[in-house]
Amino acid sequence: MMQSKRTQNTVLLCALGLAMLAGNTLGAAQPAASDPLQLVPAESLFCVRINKLNATMGQMDQFLTGLAPFGVSMLVQSQLAQMLGSPDPNGLNMSGDFAVFGPLPGGDSPDPSRIGILVPVSDYQKFAKGNPNVTAPDASGLSLIGPEDEQMLVAASVGNYALMTTAGNRQALTEVKTWIPRGATSLAQRLTADEAKRAQSSPIWVYANIQTVQKMFGPMIESKIQEAKQMFEQMKSQGQAPPMGGNMGAVVDMYSGILNTLMKEAQSASLTLDPTAAALRLEVAVAALPQTEMAKLFAGDAATTDRSFAKYLQNGAMMNMLAAVDPASWNKMNDWGINLLAQMTGKPVSDPEIQKIRKFATESTNALGGTLAASMSADPKSKPPFTLRYVIGLKDAQAFSRAMDQMPAIFNSGLVADFYKQMGMKFNVELQRKAETYKGVPIDALKFGFTATDPNSPEGQMLASMYGQGMNIRMAVVNNLVVYTLAGDPSAAIKALIDQVKSSTSTAATPSEIQAATQLIPGSEKADFFLTYNILRLVQMASAMAPMPFPAPVAKSQSNLAIAGGAANGKMSVQIAIPKQHLQELMGAFMQMQQQGMQQPQQGGDEEEESEEEEGDDGQA
Repeated sequence: MMQSKRTQNTVLLCALGLAMLAGNTLGAAQPAASDPLQLVPAESLFCVRINKLNATMGQMDQFLTGLAPFGVSMLVQSQLAQMLGSPDPNGLNMSGDFAVFGPLPGGDSPDPSRIGILVPVSDYQKFAKGNPNVTAPDASGLSLIGPEDEQMLVAASVGNYALMTTAGNRQALTEVKTWIPRGATSLAQRLTADEAKRAQSSPIWVYANIQTVQKMFGPMIESKIQEAKQMFEQMKSQGQAPPMGGNMGAVVDMYSGILNTLMKEAQSASLTLDPTAAALRLEVAVAALPQTEMAKLFAGDAATTDRSFAKYLQNGAMMNMLAAVDPASWNKMNDWGINLLAQMTGKPVSDPEIQKIRKFATESTNALGGTLAASMSADPKSKPPFTLRYVIGLKDAQAFSRAMDQMPAIFNSGLVADFYKQMGMKFNVELQRKAETYKGVPIDALKFGFTATDPNSPEGQMLASMYGQGMNIRMAVVNNLVVYTLAGDPSAAIKALIDQVKSSTSTAATPSEIQAATQLIPGSEKADFFLTYNILRLVQMASAMAPMPFPAPVAKSQSNLAIAGGAANGKMSVQIAIPKQHLQELMGAFMQMQQQGMQQPQQGGDEEEESEEEEGDDGQA
């Protein structure tokens, strides 16, 4: 029994190692004979392509140095040796390209458990005869793999590859041998030129066919969502209080609408990974089905980001963001959100109130233009426990002012107020024009007040601990820019921002953390948006917000995650760079928090012992 479990672990670890590791950049397209995607069915649920395994394991080992006690090379090689019975895998091309996909074709219906692994071989006969734990091909051309009497895998020769699957899928593997895709039936032929390049040139490429996900799992997912909604409604009818004050049905509807849109309008999603000694770079891409609302949303921005706005970002922030303000694209996003609101509230999109909200969103968005710069910094001792600073280009000051005047009436009654009520919150907006003046600049006061319908609920207590009675904002127009702040002391924050905008020049220096993060993603200066994100500072803020306090890390961070992206031609892509230094900072901080957590009970125990000794002394006296 122990041997069987050990063998299962070996198989799983080996498959996982092949699926999670990647190879070096190939540069140019490969001939069909050596392209594993030529052997993958076009309608596969997923595919993981790994290029040049040996070289990539070396790259991954470099990244993991200082983060893990050992690299992936040792793990993969030891698992392969155990599975094949050879310290050196005979007949396998460890410098080749691997692929994992599913499900294997055939059978009455697609079965997600039928997973295939394409392993490049230099000589299949040598592979079958040169490894002790691989049997010679039987009459059907199938070889069993694994220790004697515990062969967990079965393989067949397919072109320049050994196609492996679990032994229980033996019949499926027999069918696949006669099915091998050709032409338009292979995944290689279905990919766009851009996606094919990503698959061939990235160390690791992970692909998911969203339409296949919808066909295979859509009905089941929708059924589970409806079951959850019915459960919450039943709790409500029985007088029990589910989360969000008994209005979880509205929350479920909201997320169900978002998920349905994604499943029905997205064509595919892919992820690439590129490890280096200093950072791990990832890129996520989502392609929309043609002629859908999502495709229109991903059509691309006409605006470009003014990089000089980086001077308004901050060192030491939890998050910094720089983005192009393209009213046309933003209005598409607004329309998508408003249509979702109509769906959730049971209103037709032609409803007068829906149209009123759409008109407000369009007019306020059209008044903006140029670039947006935003920073969010932790301020654990205030409410809220953070400070937000925004600087946004202004195209039409009068139109923007008119839109702001309309905001309270739109948000304080009707559909928006009812929506928040369904979500378990009382919401209102207060606007005070020219609440104060600073250096000749009129400053408006804007307050978003919200409290939970049930203030004693966990959600209500969290809202109160974070925001008190609401969010206080100060807003002004300076040098044809809208500036506003959300902070515990928004008046002081807006005055500091006004001073910065008034004194800034086109040659003002970009903060050093922004410069360092930009270098992590080549070409990020051309992205529609760019962000830095600091997890350590986020944890420090979260320690002040948590209902149950926990030790806050006091370590200082000198690095940030970098994120850049944009949309074009029906596809949204986002690049993420994770510096090794940031992970090391996180590891050090969590070790520090763990030590603090262990010391606190011990200190309490010491105080208790001291108190008992004092009581004993008093008794003796």
